[in-house]
Formats: sequence, C-alpha cells, structure tokens
Amino acid sequence: MFAHFTRTVIAASLACSFHSTLAAEQSMDQMWGDKSVKEGVEASERAALFRDGNYGMFMHWGLYSHLGGQWKDRTFYGIGEWILRQMQIPTAEYMGLAKEFNPSEFNAKEVVRVAKQAGMKWIIITSKHHEGFAMFKSAHPFNIVDASPFKRDPMKELADECRAAGLGFGFYYSHNQDWTAPGGNGGPDKNADGSPASFDRYFKEKCYPQVDEICSNYGELAYVWFDTPGNMPVEHVKALAELVRRKQPNAMLCSRIGHGMGDYLSLGDMEVPLRNHEGLWETCDTTNDSWSYAWYDQNWKDSKEILHRLVSTVGRGGTYLLNVGPDGKGRIPDKAARYLVEAGEWVKKHPAAVYSASPSPWGHAQPWGDVTRSGNTLNLVVFDWPADRVIRLSGIDGKPESATLRGRDGKLHKLPFRQDGGWLAIDAGAADSASLDALASLVELKFDAVPKIDPIFGIHPNLETELSCEFAQVREAKYERINWMEKFGEWKFSLQVGNWQPGGVAEWEVDIAEAGDYHVALTYKGEGRPVWAVSSSEGAKIQNQQAATAVYQTYPTGILSFAKPGKHKIAVSLVEGDGSKCSLEAIRFSPVR
Repeated sequence: MFAHFTRTVIAASLACSFHSTLAAEQSMDQMWGDKSVKEGVEASERAALFRDGNYGMFMHWGLYSHLGGQWKDRTFYGIGEWILRQMQIPTAEYMGLAKEFNPSEFNAKEVVRVAKQAGMKWIIITSKHHEGFAMFKSAHPFNIVDASPFKRDPMKELADECRAAGLGFGFYYSHNQDWTAPGGNGGPDKNADGSPASFDRYFKEKCYPQVDEICSNYGELAYVWFDTPGNMPVEHVKALAELVRRKQPNAMLCSRIGHGMGDYLSLGDMEVPLRNHEGLWETCDTTNDSWSYAWYDQNWKDSKEILHRLVSTVGRGGTYLLNVGPDGKGRIPDKAARYLVEAGEWVKKHPAAVYSASPSPWGHAQPWGDVTRSGNTLNLVVFDWPADRVIRLSGIDGKPESATLRGRDGKLHKLPFRQDGGWLAIDAGAADSASLDALASLVELKFDAVPKIDPIFGIHPNLETELSCEFAQVREAKYERINWMEKFGEWKFSLQVGNWQPGGVAEWEVDIAEAGDYHVALTYKGEGRPVWAVSSSEGAKIQNQQAATAVYQTYPTGILSFAKPGKHKIAVSLVEGDGSKCSLEAIRFSPVR
C-alpha cells in the first residue's frame, strides 16, 4: 500500500479474499454476467441504497481475530484471516480455539456509532469466513454461540442496531472455501467417520443451511456478499442465488457469488480504478493492510487518504466499501475509528460530493484532486492546492455561472474564474487560509446546463501531471495489467506497457495549458541501462539512459519544451534495452519554475 494516494495505482487482488491462486479460476465475465440484466437492476428500487449511498462499512471478524496474526510464538505478516491456512495450524487445534474466544467488549451500538459518524450508509460483516467458524447462532455446532464462552449472537445485535439507526445491513458468507468443514474447498478430505468427503455433502449439510439461516433469522438484509466462488459448480451457485432471491428479495448480490449471478461488480481488493466504469460496481478496501485484526499492523490509512479514496471511487462511478477488523475482544481499533470519523466529518459537511453523486465527466482524476457531479454542478474536491491556489480544468464546453468555495468555517466564498479556450482557471488565491479545509476543499462549479467535456488529459502549468499507460495508444508493444503479491495477501498491480518491439510506441494526446518548459520523468522497471526517448508532435525530443531496477521507480529524463499551448501528442519509445524486460508505467510532467 502506498503511504499517500497521490498515485492511484494501488494494492489490489482479484477478490477480497481472492487472496490465493483460487482467485483466478473465474474470468471477470463469468463473475459479472449479462450486462443488459445489470442495467435493469441499476434502475431498480432494490439498488437505491447501493446506487445513491456510495459508502459502506465492511467488517472482517472471526475466530482469526482472537489470534490477531500470531500463532504461539510466531507472527504471520500477511492478511490475518488466512492464518489457519498459511501457518498450517492443525484443524483440531484451530477449532479448539473457539473455547478461548470471548469478545466480551463487543458493542453493536459502538460499531454503528462509528459507521454513522464516518458517513457510511450500511454495514456488511463476515458471518462465516474461509475458516468455517460461524459468527452467528447456527444449527452447525462450530459457531460463536455454541462453541465459545461468549454465548451471544453478535450478528443479531448488530442487525438490530443497524435497523434502529437507519443503516442497511448485510452478510458476507464464504460459500466455496471452508477450511474446517470436510468437503469444503480447502477443508479436510475425509469425514469424521473416515469416509471420503465431498463438496456436495458440505454444500447440502453446511453451506446451504447456513445461508438459509442468515437469510431467515436477521430481518431484512440489504446485501448478501459471497466470496471466492473459484470452481464452484454452477448448480450450487444458482441454488444460493435463488434462495437469497426468495428469502431476501430486496438484497443485492455481489458479483463474487460467481457465474454472473450478482447484481453489481466487485473490483479487485483495494482497487480504485484510474478510469470511469459504467454500471453498478464497488471497490472493497481496508483501513490498514490486513482485513482482519493483526496485532502488528499499524499501517493505517489516515483521514485524508480515506477521504481521497472515497471521493475517487465515487468520481470513477463506483461505491466504496471500507473494512475494519475488530480485535479478539470485539473492539474496532482506536486509530481506525478515529480516522474514519474524521473523514466522516468532512462528508457530513459536503454530502452532495458523495451521496447520489455522478462520476466525473472527465473519466479520470485531476492533478489537484477529483470531481463528482450533482446535476449541473461539478463538485471539485481539492486535495492538493497549487502554490498559487489556481486550479484548472481542461476541455470544458460550457460557461460556468459561479464558482463557490465551501469554507471550513462554514461560509461560502465566491471565487473568480476565467476561461481561455477550453481551459477554465479558478482562483482561490484571495481566500483566507482559514477557509481551506485540512483534508480537502470543496469548490462548487455551477453551470446553467450539464457541460460538455472533452476528457483529454490537461498538462497543468502549476502542478505535476501524471499520465498512466492506462490511457496511452500503444503500437508494437503490449499494454496489459500485471499482478504480483508482496507479503501474503498484499496484491499489487501495474497498468503498464511491456514486450517492446522495434518501433514500439506509447502515445498520449494532451492539452497544454501554457507553452514553456516541463521536466519529464518516466516510471518504469527493467534490467540493465535502458534508453528511453520522449518526443512531441512539435518535433521536440529528449532521450536519456538510467539504470533500471526490478521494481517501478521514477527517473528524470530531461526537459521538454512546448512552443504553443493546445493539443499535442506525446510519444515514449524504448531506444535501447531488453524490450521483454522493460515495463513502462507512467510519464510525468512538472512545469519548470
């Protein structure tokens, strides 16, 4: 995970808990299904909470929380909910831990308070994760009421509190993986009597009955969030979908149920995309690195990073589901709660920027922040003010009526603006510093009608502008997403251009706001000392050699000059080096001052 969100390519996996090679067994098309069906769901009343709320709380809480990332005298530095599998804890020993699990400080009212103050509109919690331990009263004996000294049903308590507070409520349920149930994917291959275990028997005796229980005993559900379908037979997935539809007709199904039977698409873990996506989709993210509680994991997203990721998800057209991992006593870690609430204070002051907001008409972020839309108003959320406090927007076809800064002091400050060609400049230089919020400033840019936008990338004269290869036109090279895992479960990815052939080019069309000189830097990895060239459609060219490494780093390349403002094409090519080993991720422009 990056310490800040100035770069949007961030840690990801193919599922929240597609935290293993099991994740890759189904294509996204299989996960997502028929687009026309999903368009019908999007307009339905059932989808209203998801479509308009845009922000929910995820909770990973289970028997693994009692271990907190440590087994005996060893710490597991991966996602804590996988400790049973990764530390190879004997099944009987792990199941025996239930006798010690007593989350005596769990307080459903406190959880709901944090979610409400964070500005979240629903809570989805793990009723059963891959470990197989049910956090609810179940006929299957391996559950928190019957197998632990806690003896209460925390899911019932949380469902009741959510309902009383006006929050939606939903369950996560791991329907394919079950590491302690014979026949479950990853579980024992023999039954207690020594006979061969089968998935069909696991499904019939545990999975299906437990899904029936969570759909029957906890009131109306807003969501049922299955996970890691892997190679699960389609008939079983269909049976679960039909069960949910019958028992909970208003519940939304996540795409991770498998076989295209979900109502909305769940992207990879922690993935805030660079480009707008159509339809109903979510990013599930977590407040630190692990999804469940881990004693050592203090790599918290602070309030500004939480807010930035929320706004950028909404700006791309999605919904943000942010996880907390309560500890073995049932408490949300203090720093997670504090940063969530701090970000929530901003959301409560500026609800139109998040709730029911439409995505950015540019289809991508801006160097200074991001944009959402409310009717004829563009919500400009400024995370990084330029030194001159002038923010710019390219490609606008339409005349604004007003630009208003909503100050931290609660006052409205009218800002002057000017248009030059397709660029709009809004000047907050005269605004009192006290009016600028420490997390982000909101500037409401109002038009008499929804403006037409050219989504071209603008090169700003007062801020660094980064262009990802996601937006490049590529010839004689290969654009693709590559994924890798660092510590276990910490998936990362890059949207990059590799496999460079002679004459290979990655090219962007850009709009230069002001002529002049710009520092150029390239982000890449490789071997040896590759030579890269950068050229413009005006004929300017720079070329340089730098030693490459096995990880992506940003290297200065030179100063490129633009004689005229306006639209230009920028091309990057590999002049020398092993094209099979060199991988280009982005190009950056910084004005010379």
